[in-house]
Amino acid sequence: MDGLKNLIDNLKSRIGHLSFNQKVMLGAVTTASIISMVVFSTWLQKDEMVILFTNLSNGDAGASIQQLDKLNVKYELTDGGTTIKVPENEMLKLRIDLHNKGVITNSTVGLDIFDGKQYGLTEFLQNVQFKRAVEGELTRTIEVIDGIQSARVHLVMPKPSIFNKGTSGATASVVLTMGRGVRFDASQVAGIQSLVAFSVENLNSDNVRVHDTSGRDLTPSSTDNDVGRTGTQLALRQEVETELKAKAEGMLDKVLGYGKSIVEVNATMNFEKVESEREIFDPAAVVVRSEERTESLNAETGSTEENSLTNNEINKTLEHVISEVGKVTQLIVSVTVDGHYEPGADGADPVYVPLSENEIGQLRRIVSAAVGLNTIRGDQIEFVNMPFQVSDEISGNALAPDWIGMVTQYGGKLVLIILFGVLAMTLKKNLGSVLATAMQPGGFSATSSAVGAAVDEESFDGIPDIDDQIMDDIQEYASENPERVAEVIQSWINEINLGPAVGAKAGE
Repeated sequence: MDGLKNLIDNLKSRIGHLSFNQKVMLGAVTTASIISMVVFSTWLQKDEMVILFTNLSNGDAGASIQQLDKLNVKYELTDGGTTIKVPENEMLKLRIDLHNKGVITNSTVGLDIFDGKQYGLTEFLQNVQFKRAVEGELTRTIEVIDGIQSARVHLVMPKPSIFNKGTSGATASVVLTMGRGVRFDASQVAGIQSLVAFSVENLNSDNVRVHDTSGRDLTPSSTDNDVGRTGTQLALRQEVETELKAKAEGMLDKVLGYGKSIVEVNATMNFEKVESEREIFDPAAVVVRSEERTESLNAETGSTEENSLTNNEINKTLEHVISEVGKVTQLIVSVTVDGHYEPGADGADPVYVPLSENEIGQLRRIVSAAVGLNTIRGDQIEFVNMPFQVSDEISGNALAPDWIGMVTQYGGKLVLIILFGVLAMTLKKNLGSVLATAMQPGGFSATSSAVGAAVDEESFDGIPDIDDQIMDDIQEYASENPERVAEVIQSWINEINLGPAVGAKAGE
C-alpha cells in the first residue's frame, strides 16, 4: 500500500509541475487513448448475428429463448419475435442442439412428414400433408444456395376436375431472406423459378413469383405484363446498340488512337410476333384418291360395257410460320472522328489538319463492316470529321476534371485524414516532451531545485570568458536538445535572482 501511495503522490507531484498547456495536452491524449481502446475493444467483442430460426410460432420461440438463456447465449429477436438471431460462430451448434432436444417442433419439414404412421387421414389431410412436404423440400433446397439465409415457398395446386377444363395450372410464390449486401441478378432469380417449376407438376416457370423480405418483386420482367415486356425489349435494344458501338470504336481506336472517335448506333428492331398458316396447292402433283369401275352386259348385242370413275386429290402443303422476334430492321450509325495535328512553326500551337477523302472512305468502310451495315434494308451511316475539344498528347490541353464530383466523393475523407495526421503529429511531439521531462529523476522539481540551489550558493558575477570550444559545445547541445535548453532558459528567467552585480551593470 505504501508503495502504491508513494507512486500516486509522485505522479501527482510530477503532474503538478507541468504547465497548463502540457496538462491540457496530457489530458487530451489520455482521454483519446481511453476512448479508442473502449471503441476498439467493443468492436472486437461484437459478434456477427445470423438467423438461427425463422417463422417460429410463439410456443417454439418461447421454448428456444428459454433454452438459450440456460446456455447463456446472446440472442436477438426480430420480425415480431418470429425470428431468432445468434452469434455466427455458435449458430450451427445451437441449431443441432435445439433440434436434438426437441425444442423446435414445427420447423421446416419435407417428405419426412410421411415417415410416421398415417392411419385414419382423410383425402383432404393427405393433400395438405403432401403440399406441405413439397413446400418444405423446396425451402430446404433453396436455402442451400449461396447468399440466401432463409426462404419460404407457397404453392397453389388446383385439384384437377373433368367438369372444369378451364382451370389454370399450379402457381408458386417464393420469399427470400438475403444475406447482408447480397443481391441476385435476373439469371439467378430465373434459376430459382426453374427449380420450383420443374419440381411441381403442371407448374410453368412464368407462374413462379420471387420476392425478398422488403416486398420487392425480383422476378425478371420478361414474365411481367406488357410494361415488363417493353422493359425487356428496351434492354435488348440497348444491348444490341452497345455491342455494335463497341465493335466500331474498338477498330477506330486501333487506327486513330484512343479517344479520337465517337460512335453512336441507333437500332430499330421488330418485336412483333406474327403467326400465320398457309395452304399451298400444286395442280401438277395429282394423287389418285379413289377409283371405281363397273361392267355391264348388253343382252341384245351381247357386248360388255365398262365404266370407270376416278377421284383425284390435288397435292396440298400446310405451313405454320412464326416470324422472328427481335429482328434488326434498320441501323443508323453516326461517327465523328478527329483529324491530325502537326507541330506549329517556331513552337507555336499545333495546327489541325483534317482527314483526306481517301482516309474517310476507308474508315467508313471498316465501320460499315464492323456493324454489319445493310443498305438494302435502309441502313444509314453519317461520317463527320472535325476537331475534338479534349486533351491530346500534342497540345497538352487537359480536359477539366469533375472537381465538384471529386470533392463531394473524396473531400470529406481527405479532410479527416489531414486532421488525424496533424493531431497525431502534435500529440506525438508534445507527449514526447512531457514524458521525457517527467521521466527524469526528480522531474521538473529537481531541475528547479538544482537551479535555485546554485543561485543561493553563489551570486551572479557576470558572464565568464567563453572560448571557441565552449561556444561549439553549447551550440551542439542546443541543436540536439532545443526543448531542454528552452526550459532551462525559462527557469532562469522566472526563478533566478541576478543579484547586485547585474544591477550595477545595468546602472552603467
